[in-house]
This record gives sequence, structure tokens and C-alpha cells, in this order.
Amino acid sequence: MLSAFVQEHPTFVGVWAFILGSVFGSFLNVCAYRIPREQSMWRPGSKCTSCSSPISWRLNIPIFSWILLRGKAACCDSRIASRYLIVEALTGVTFAWAVLTFGDGAYPEKALIASVFACLLIGAALTDLESFIIPDRFSIGGALLGLALAFFFPAMRLGVEIGNNLEHFQSALDSLIGILVGSASLYWIGLLAEKAMGKEALGEGDVKLLGCIGAFCGWQGALFAIFAGALIGTIMLLPMALAQAKVKPEEDKSVEQEARVGWGVEVPFGPFLATAALVYHFGLFSLVDPWFENFRMILSSDVTRFSF
Repeated sequence: MLSAFVQEHPTFVGVWAFILGSVFGSFLNVCAYRIPREQSMWRPGSKCTSCSSPISWRLNIPIFSWILLRGKAACCDSRIASRYLIVEALTGVTFAWAVLTFGDGAYPEKALIASVFACLLIGAALTDLESFIIPDRFSIGGALLGLALAFFFPAMRLGVEIGNNLEHFQSALDSLIGILVGSASLYWIGLLAEKAMGKEALGEGDVKLLGCIGAFCGWQGALFAIFAGALIGTIMLLPMALAQAKVKPEEDKSVEQEARVGWGVEVPFGPFLATAALVYHFGLFSLVDPWFENFRMILSSDVTRFSF
């Protein structure tokens, strides 16, 4: 019934999904600010980060309020960071994308699961950008949630044969393998990089976030997120590092030394992992998974060839 409604009214459903997503995006902004400061997520209500004045609900409407106020607080005229607008819009887009991509199929619950996964990834990435930490409630909590969803909704796992008596256990096992393979792979990559560079290369939060990605995307998605995330990070950061390397410190008074993007400077990896996982989960799996399957078949044929 839901899939038929989505097919008949895609624009209506997409708009409402976007509005709902922007509301969740507003909550994720609160999470990114309060969780690192160990503050309650519910009390007190929204307040200005500059003067601590309470914010009326009329001035706290996602996206619309930021545009109406032109990015400035009504109480003290201080600047409101543009990331509030960006996160709300981005979460709205992912919700609409999830509904329009998965909601019209045989298993519309995939749309809800994809939206939940997107919230976990955006929350983890945003907090990592803000405070260089990935809260366990997003990573470990997300991994456990993904494992539970895989058991109760086997259709979320690609390759699971729907209709057999063991589909729930097969899906949960696939999710568990994704958690273990994803976390273990990134852990060993970080350990080897640490030995090579003589300092910590990856944080524990990144390893645990890969467990969450593996729970929702399986081991294929987890491995893809590692290497695609590294590629995305390189593409985005390398030009900035090279450009700043050409600027002498005394010529760049506007940029503090510790805030510069350069060699040896700590950069959060969580946002790149989250971006790669979102790209995989929202469509690229159709290209990535067959490649992994072909690779597995090649290895299997080689083993058979040399077996006695």
C-alpha cells in the first residue's frame, strides 16, 4: 500500500520526507553540540550558544528560520554557523532520497532503515568534524541497531533469500560478519600505519564507526567505505594541503597554525567514511557488490586450480 502511494504521489511524499528529515537534521545539530559537552539532549530547550537566551519555536524552524534570520541570532545578532542550515538540508535530502529510492519497491521498510542509517552517519560525521570524537551511541549503538534490524527485516540485506526459514538468521549473520570484518580491517590498517609513521593514525571511533557501517552494508560496504573514504579524503584535502604548503606562515596571518590543513595535521576520518557509506548504501552497491563477487570467484577458481 505504501509503495503504491509513493509511486502515485512521488512529489508529495518526497517533500514531506524532506521536511521530516530537516527536523531530524536539526536534532543532529543539537547532538553534535551537546554530546561532546556531556549535556542533556532534552533539557534545557534550545538556546543561543552566544548569550544563552532561550530560542522560541518560531525562530527554531529547520532551514526556514536560518534563512529568515539571515544567519544571525535574533537575541544578540551573533552569527549562526552555516553548518546548521547545511546539516538540516542534507538530512532532508537523504530522507527524500531514501523514500523515493526504496519506498516504491516490494519492501518499503528499506526506506525507513536507510533514513535511520543516514541519521547515524550524519550525526557521527558532524560530531567528528566539530569535536574530533565519534560518540559510541552513533557507532556501537548503530552497529547493534543495524544487527537487530537485519534480523527483523532480512530484506535490508542484499543477497539474502527471502522466503526461506532461515532468512532472519542469514541476514543477522551477514550483518555480524560486516561488523567484524569492517572493524578488524580498519583496526589493522590503522595499526600498520601507526607503526610506519610512529604515531596514532586512526582513532578508535573510526574503527567502531566501520562496525556500524558493516552492520548495515555488510562486509562489502565496509571495505568499500575504507578505501573510498580514503580516496574522497585525498581528493578533498590534497589540493588544500599543497596550496597551503606554498604559503609561508608569515604571509598567512589569517590562518592559525594549528588550524592549517597540512602534512601531519590531525584530520577527522569519520566524515569521509560516512560519505562513502552513504554513496554505497544509496545506490553504488549495485556496482560494487558484483565486483566483489567476481573477485571472490577468481580467487576460488585459482584455489581450485592449484588444489590436489
